[in-house]
Amino acid sequence: MSIKPFLVYKSSAGSGKTYALSKNYIRLALKSTFYFKRILAVTFTNKAAEEMKSRILEMIDDIKKGKDKQLIIEFSQYYNVNHEEIIERATKLQTSLIHNYSYFSISTIDTFFYGIIQSFTRDLKFRGVFNIEMDHELVINEVVARFLSTLEKGSPISRWLTEFSRERLSQEKDFLVVQEIKNIAKNLFSEEYKALVPKLKNANYVKDVKGLKAYIYQTRKDFKKEVGLRAKKIYDFILSNNFSVEDFSYKSSGVAGFILKSSNGVIVEPGIRIMKCLDSSEYWISKSFDRKHELEKFIEKELMVPFKELISIYENGIVSYNTATELNNYLYAFGILGELYKKVIDYRDENEVILISDLSELLKEIISNDNVPFIFEKVGNRFSNFLIDEFQDTSLLQWENFKPLIHESLSSGDENLIVGDIKQSIYRWRGSKSTIMQKSVYDDMDSKAISVNYLKNNWRSAEVIVDFNNIFFSEISKIFSEKKICFELKKIYNDELIQEVIQEKKNKGFVQVKFNLSNKTFHEAGVYFTLDTIRHLQDLGSSPGDIGIIVRNNKEAKIIAEALLLESLNKNSTYNYNHVSADALDIKSAAVVRFFISIFRYFINSKDRLALSEIVYFYCNKVKKSENSSHFVFTNEDKLKELPKEFYRDINTILRLPIYEMVERIIRIFKLNGLPDQIPYLQSFQDLVLEFKRNNNGGLISFLKWWEENNNKTLEISEQIDAISLITIHKSKGLEFENVIIPFCDWKLDHDTKGSKDKFLWVDLKKLDSNFEFPFPLKYKSRHPNTIYLEEFYREKIKAYNDNINLLYVALTRPRSALFIHSRKKGSLISNVSDVLYKHLENKLIEKKDFMLYESGNLIKKEHISIHDKSYIMESYISSPWNGRVRIKKTLDELITSEKQKVLIERGKKIHDILYHIKSFNDLEEGLDISVNKNIIVSSERKDFKYVLNKILKNKDIRPFFNPDKKSNNEIEVLDKNGEVFRLDRVVEIEKNHLVVLDYKTGEEEDFHRGQVTNYKNLLKSLHYKNVSGYLIYLDSNKLIPVNE
Repeated sequence: MSIKPFLVYKSSAGSGKTYALSKNYIRLALKSTFYFKRILAVTFTNKAAEEMKSRILEMIDDIKKGKDKQLIIEFSQYYNVNHEEIIERATKLQTSLIHNYSYFSISTIDTFFYGIIQSFTRDLKFRGVFNIEMDHELVINEVVARFLSTLEKGSPISRWLTEFSRERLSQEKDFLVVQEIKNIAKNLFSEEYKALVPKLKNANYVKDVKGLKAYIYQTRKDFKKEVGLRAKKIYDFILSNNFSVEDFSYKSSGVAGFILKSSNGVIVEPGIRIMKCLDSSEYWISKSFDRKHELEKFIEKELMVPFKELISIYENGIVSYNTATELNNYLYAFGILGELYKKVIDYRDENEVILISDLSELLKEIISNDNVPFIFEKVGNRFSNFLIDEFQDTSLLQWENFKPLIHESLSSGDENLIVGDIKQSIYRWRGSKSTIMQKSVYDDMDSKAISVNYLKNNWRSAEVIVDFNNIFFSEISKIFSEKKICFELKKIYNDELIQEVIQEKKNKGFVQVKFNLSNKTFHEAGVYFTLDTIRHLQDLGSSPGDIGIIVRNNKEAKIIAEALLLESLNKNSTYNYNHVSADALDIKSAAVVRFFISIFRYFINSKDRLALSEIVYFYCNKVKKSENSSHFVFTNEDKLKELPKEFYRDINTILRLPIYEMVERIIRIFKLNGLPDQIPYLQSFQDLVLEFKRNNNGGLISFLKWWEENNNKTLEISEQIDAISLITIHKSKGLEFENVIIPFCDWKLDHDTKGSKDKFLWVDLKKLDSNFEFPFPLKYKSRHPNTIYLEEFYREKIKAYNDNINLLYVALTRPRSALFIHSRKKGSLISNVSDVLYKHLENKLIEKKDFMLYESGNLIKKEHISIHDKSYIMESYISSPWNGRVRIKKTLDELITSEKQKVLIERGKKIHDILYHIKSFNDLEEGLDISVNKNIIVSSERKDFKYVLNKILKNKDIRPFFNPDKKSNNEIEVLDKNGEVFRLDRVVEIEKNHLVVLDYKTGEEEDFHRGQVTNYKNLLKSLHYKNVSGYLIYLDSNKLIPVNE
């Protein structure tokens, strides 16, 4: 049987593309027992690669056992052998694969490329071993930190940053530019930027920025001057004839206002209202103006000609002016980007790493048509057949690297295969180009060798869902009025996508679309819709594992996840809300975690008013359940009094605890273990604190620095067989669910450029002026001004629309049996996917009280499946002092029976805390001031404690240990060999290699006190201090007691 050597499978979702690839892999592998070693299949994720391996092995096993008769017949015809021969070959193939598993070459593209690069380290001038750096965020943080730390005062780059900050302020954005610089740096890892590097390689950014700045300045200045002079003449003429702006139609918003603004150098591109004034004087004049005829005559005779000249100046120069203005907005971003790129190169060389984004680029240096055999010789394996899955996600560089390999294979008469669906191209943001599958393949390969195959059957979805998607997506281009958008969408979404339904799926399926009309916010309504749908499905016998909830982004996933967590707390509910999600539960965003970070910041800086406000807000809102917000205007002292007394009274004691014990103490003080919805986050945060403590020795400052770099964790909920899947659209590609819920079907069609989501377009400055021979970045805007780059921006808009329609296609093609969509009623423009959906269904909708409804098909009740196998979230969380966990002991309160003793101990604790802030006998006043500020004592107690402490510090036996000339430390933290933490009140270096440890005590002298100090002495000796003395200081009696062995 003859097959063209280059197979292209183009087909829609659920049509069995990956099955087709697996089948062709087995067909080729059956040539001979070890032929599989010459086949390479690649996909885009490790998970997909493993699933493909499993699928191929299962299919081979089915052939071996004679189960898959269809494949046995097909392969028998292909090889022209009997069925038994195919079964025997499959048996041998299975054995060979198992015993030579490392040659079972199914991997990600990056893994394959990396393998080749490893064989060429010397050719690429790498020294010995190198590592791949997968974490771009880490690189960005390092590079930006280095960039900022090496800035020289007064340098051009320093001035760029200053100007960059000013521009952000003028745009009412945050002038703190570190995050913005990090956002800019992300562009350095894109293939788009890498393609421009050769043009930027020899760029002199200081010179280029200076030259472009001068050009921009002159262009804007000349245009403003010309407009201003002409407009001023017109405006002066209006005034000299005793007319004012108020006499004209629309006053300051009309033609006279336009002339006035122009005369003052304010450039306003004339709109329809202004352009109408070219045709007739009637558009100039207010109907109620009493000198109407006089003004009309004046306009016709004196104003119309100079006004037309002014408009002509605008028409001839506004495009250049707008272009210069747009370039000026990103002038410094261009320079900063260039400098950051140099730092990335330095980082890569110094750390001897290859960035994951560099793999394709480096491989391009190695691969060319004339050295493919040499490559295979170096790699140690020759591949004859290349099978590429999800080809629509291939990037240009990846295709450029595969192209020579496939050319070599085809020239040898070997088969190659690609499978993909350009409607599922949703990774353009990371470099994929669907046009490669659409066009480049046919341009780059011999058309005679290509066989295009369309898989028309949908094996996944029930008939009602297939029909809904067939009609909706094949007609989607008609919804758009803009011809170019309609034209481009028609290339992808047309009758070719229409699928057939397999027999067993006919007359089945259900689709429900609800457009919210209620008073609830869209997100509130989406949550209600989701929970209601889950309950309805479970009432009909569906298990949680039958349900997939698909959202656009992690923020939406978090909203749904938190709602599911709360519902899980309802003991009386018979419904199962168990769920798994890798996208939903971002730990750093949890309220309780933000609360802890605010506490740590306040501990470091007690004047941090914002941190204290956040602490008080959390306590009042979450713990006390109060909606009173009056505390926002309180002073810091008053804010503290809103918090638990134990917190502000013992703040100094808490501050001296090891960080993990500090967290435990705060949990108990604020009763955080009584917040069920926060407990999963609390547990995870404590795990992270413990992780920090294991690998770091620092305190709060070190932790906060560590946290900035390690706070991107999500809450891990153990995967269960029977659990609802909560997943983003990007993660859902390739997956399917019995029932799919889409709670927030309302994302934008155009780029969402809010916050840090800026999209850069690289434009050719030669189009502006031939003297500028370098590309330049402009930020994409949905409503881009009229510049010479308008066409480039419009092309990007069309791509954005394609991307977001593709996301909708992926989401709507995941279900097998039922699809539930929550959307909102369309606005006046087609700007969101909800508008597209509404426009398509508007004649089929039924209006209900709180929503517009579309339904098709029927939900079938399944045999009852128990849904009582629930997982419960803890409603309380055990938190106890560490020493209470390792031994049983009576608490202090049980030992103290008299109020007098309690008062004495409280007083002793305060003296102890004040001493923490006293380094020497000269620091008494300062120590008392700090203690008042930190609420250790109140102002009225200051005099009393000053008297007591003054006596202690003047004690002739104690005073030498507070000598300012001696090195000393308060509250030293020491670990013993078992990992137990001990805090030493004070350690003084009396002389070189002679330490004294002091331990403060209240109350009566006890024998065990001496044992504690002896233990402290031994701890210090274990740290190689041979000469250690120890003393007890009894604060109440002002006595110093030596502790000898």
